[in-house]
Amino acid sequence: MSDYGRRLVINLGFDRAIEETIHALRDEGFDMAGRIDVRDYCKIVLDHDFRRYVILGALPSRITVPALLENLDVGTILSATVAVYELADGETAVVAAVPFAAVLEDLAWRQSAPKLAALADEESEALARALDRLQRLAPRAESAAAIS
Repeated sequence: MSDYGRRLVINLGFDRAIEETIHALRDEGFDMAGRIDVRDYCKIVLDHDFRRYVILGALPSRITVPALLENLDVGTILSATVAVYELADGETAVVAAVPFAAVLEDLAWRQSAPKLAALADEESEALARALDRLQRLAPRAESAAAIS
């Protein structure tokens, strides 16, 4: 686990890594809600060359409505945000922010919002399964272990 989420380095090219990441997320019930091409943004808006880098926003289809019905403010931490970027050696990094990370470990929040806490746990487990599947599909050349 890095400061920004769970980080994997996988032995796939950039384009295939994006495809497989989306596929793994969809298999666990996440729908793609957005895709930001950071490289294009940097080039067009900032006139800066940058490595290939995409940010995916994924909503958990099975808990989105129940979570929002429980508390409309939860929308700010509901989606899973996943960054996919190329590395110099041909591998690709995938970093996934833990859903509900801002409150997941807060015992007072869990006690005051037990239904949301249960939904947050469910979503976090689904994201972990998606990342585990992705890691098994294309383990890093020198190690099959995820970088945590």
